[in-house]
Amino acid sequence: GVIMAGWASNNKWSLFGAMRVATQMVSYEIPLGLALLSVVVLSGTLSLQGIVEQQSGWFWRWHIFRNPFLLVTFVVYFIAALAECKRAPFDLPEAESELVSGFHTEYSSMRFAIFFLSEYAFMFVVCGIATSLWLGGWNTGLPFLDGLTGPLGMLVRLGAMLGKSLVLVFVQIWIRWTYPRIRLDQVMPLCLKVL
Repeated sequence: GVIMAGWASNNKWSLFGAMRVATQMVSYEIPLGLALLSVVVLSGTLSLQGIVEQQSGWFWRWHIFRNPFLLVTFVVYFIAALAECKRAPFDLPEAESELVSGFHTEYSSMRFAIFFLSEYAFMFVVCGIATSLWLGGWNTGLPFLDGLTGPLGMLVRLGAMLGKSLVLVFVQIWIRWTYPRIRLDQVMPLCLKVL
């Protein structure tokens, strides 16, 4: 969709930004997928519900604390997710100093709002998946709270899932405020050589 949007705007800078999006997203799918696959292999199930149930109990049973290797895969996933979401320091497709505004240069009002909304929705989805796989999902990490039943228990579990996801979204926004954009020649070596 982003490539088609950059091409349809009939602007060379938009098309160039769309090509940057394509190369960045395809490249960072590999470390993202490998990080997800490591949790699936160590859990022995592809079911998100099964993975979350394995992390029930105290918070030190969460995958991020259970195995040091899974802490590394969480960091790899989070960095790759930043690149997938086109968040700083990986916001090269929208580099205002080089490409005006990237692939959505010629879009305004509702069309631009849909691009912006999809970027933030993708941030929430990525953080929800990270919460489910590494941070215990809807488990609070405190067994006396997880044992609650009925509507109150449902609210506690919903609050735990949303709270953890919102903390990760806040970290993504915080990184955007803190770190400068990396150069284009550093994006691919980071993916292919480091992650």
